Amino acid sequence: MVQYHSVVLFVENIESAKQFYCEFLALPIEMDMGKNVMLKGGITLWEISGDNIILKKLGNDNITSGNRSELYFETNNLDEVRENIRKYGYRELHGIHEEPWGQKTIRFFDCDQNIVEIGEELKTFLSRMVKEGWEINDLCSKTGMKINDIERVLDIKL
Repeated sequence: MVQYHSVVLFVENIESAKQFYCEFLALPIEMDMGKNVMLKGGITLWEISGDNIILKKLGNDNITSGNRSELYFETNNLDEVRENIRKYGYRELHGIHEEPWGQKTIRFFDCDQNIVEIGEELKTFLSRMVKEGWEINDLCSKTGMKINDIERVLDIKL
């Protein structure tokens, strides 16, 4: 099952974006992972690094001018999502891909060529990484998350 998570806004500078959204608009931060910040209310700010798959596929000009957002959803079954993308004939930006922070994602275009991302739920990919044997300090380093946030998401004490 796919569930709506947030709108992702691609930003040039995460600190400037946080100043605008968190200070000027007073939107509270739900989770701050450095270059990726989830705000309460369904907006995620993301400063994309130069080696990101989106930039590799679309080029920097297509992200820094014009469309700077994507619709973001989460699921526990990316394989089923990939099958449905192909079944309905939507054009993939990329197949299932593991992001630098460990989450698996797939991106494709809707009928109006808007970017849609579907990723593993946070709890799903953190649980997968724990099962794969990731140590807590390495998991924090990889994901950019704090220990207490990981414990809260997984509902465990590490």
